[in-house]
Amino acid sequence: MAAPATYPPVALIAESNGEMLAAEPTIVDASQADLAAIIELDAQITGVSRAEFWIDFHNQRAASETLCLLIAKTSDEIVGYALGEIRAWPVRTPACGWLYAIGVKKEQRLSRTATALVAELTRRFRAHGVHTLRTMIDIDDYLLMSFLRSLGMTAGPFIELEMSIDQ
Repeated sequence: MAAPATYPPVALIAESNGEMLAAEPTIVDASQADLAAIIELDAQITGVSRAEFWIDFHNQRAASETLCLLIAKTSDEIVGYALGEIRAWPVRTPACGWLYAIGVKKEQRLSRTATALVAELTRRFRAHGVHTLRTMIDIDDYLLMSFLRSLGMTAGPFIELEMSIDQ
């Protein structure tokens, strides 16, 4: 396991009265002990509790070298997470890295925590010979779209299509 990484150098962010708001995050692999905090943070961010999803992903990750569940910590508090996988889809392209989920505590969002999480995720994908990072987001998620574009992400070669199969 690689040593914890800190990306990029981030100064402390302070209010005008000098009170510290956020500190530089440390990015590490999530452990079983971190799951409750991840589930809670995800529910705060998304408004949906997905405990089974997170537990299942964590269990799958134990048997895989290509699944990543990273957390950002400051002072032993989990302030962010990123979830990704190297995957080859049957659509005429080589394996690529997928960013499945990313979330950062609202108070931590201007401290480049999400940037640090994506940097570590892409570093790990590159170590496996992957040259592309992809993700899918809600079409109306302008905040996430803006963040991903700030990292250099652009429209990819595929368009997601869907239809209801309810009766």
